[in-house]
This record gives sequence, C-alpha cells and structure tokens, in this order.
Amino acid sequence: MSLSKWEVLYKEALKDIEVGNYNKAASAIYFSIRKAVEEVLIRMKLNIPRRDDKLANVLKHLGFDEEAELFMELYNLRKKADYSDENIDRNEITKAIEKYERIYQQLTKLNRI
Repeated sequence: MSLSKWEVLYKEALKDIEVGNYNKAASAIYFSIRKAVEEVLIRMKLNIPRRDDKLANVLKHLGFDEEAELFMELYNLRKKADYSDENIDRNEITKAIEKYERIYQQLTKLNRI
C-alpha cells in the first residue's frame, strides 16, 4: 500500500530536519498537514477552499478552534521559510512538529484519516 501525499511530505520533513534543512522542513510540514486536512474534508464530502485562511476557517467550524490557529501558525512559518530573508531555526521547527502532531491527533478523532 502506498503512502498518502501528506505522509510522504511528513517523512521528507523529518529527513530534512535530521540534516538541518529547516526551511525545507517547515514548508513540507505545512503542506503535509494541509494535505491531511484536505483528505479529511474530501472524505466528509466537503469543499476544499483554495485559500489557507479559509481552510483554517473550515477547521474552526468543525470545532477545532485551537487547531485552526496552529494551522495558520504553520502557514506563517512556511511563508517565512519560503519568502523571508530569515532562516528557520531548530527551535522553530521543533515547535512546528509539536503543532503538526496536535492537529494530526485531532484529525484522527474524526476517523477519516
């Protein structure tokens, strides 16, 4: 059985962290959780918004207020990694993993991932 796209991205992020590629890892972590959220919404037969803030709003409307905030924090970290002159550091990426795991844990409660 092949892995879902979100699983592949998460594994790639962990490998990037091991070698110190924190900017790449931040981007992969965000896109991994985004794909996981999209997969849940597809299984729930809900529309997937294109905009990141709208996707966070869907999480919020499903009762995941804290996770919606964490999702946007991961999005902002990805923007920093991809567009800022600043680099992501080890502390930021460690916190990103914690946020990812919190969101993922809540998604699994929907029994759709």
